[in-house]
Amino acid sequence: MQNTHINIILQMIALLFLIIIGYLIFNSSTNWKIVASELDKAKEELKISKDAITVAKSQLENSKKEFEQMKARKNLIIHRRDSLILAFKRKTAKDWTELLRIKDSIQLTNDRLAKDRSVLDGLFGLDQ
Repeated sequence: MQNTHINIILQMIALLFLIIIGYLIFNSSTNWKIVASELDKAKEELKISKDAITVAKSQLENSKKEFEQMKARKNLIIHRRDSLILAFKRKTAKDWTELLRIKDSIQLTNDRLAKDRSVLDGLFGLDQ
């Protein structure tokens, strides 16, 4: 009889341990679900951030291209100004050597002007 009581007590203790272990397993799997959901949220936020960085990079490339276009326009305007100044000097020159220097300057300026126009046309896609 005493053996039966000990067996029943041991079975109850084993059952209690099984209940405690089952509760801990269930509770820990709930924690894993929470961790997994947080990781999924972090992955989604990372994807959104990556997309935002891609858009920012694209806008930066567009801004860089626009800056290059403005720089080419500036150079074209400067060379046109120089060409007008040299044309004025040519009309008001007094001797032959001064005319030759002005002619060389005009040729150099016209070469730069042609180069800048081709660069500008290339930037705007007009050189097809």
